[in-house]
Amino acid sequence: MAKIVRFHQIGGPELLKIEEGPSMGLGKGEAKFRVQAIDLNRAESRFVHGYYLEPTELTRKSRI
Repeated sequence: MAKIVRFHQIGGPELLKIEEGPSMGLGKGEAKFRVQAIDLNRAESRFVHGYYLEPTELTRKSRI
């Protein structure tokens, strides 16, 4: 299982949730690696707080 950081409502970092989801299989030429830390970039941070360039809208979409 893969660990995924998600948020289900707009707000501060206390709303980020670590969830588990299915791991995607590896394709040709791909590698699997372990991540020990992540960061949100400026656009992601603004989206989480509801200040993105376009109005923030949370929807449930299927995995691409």
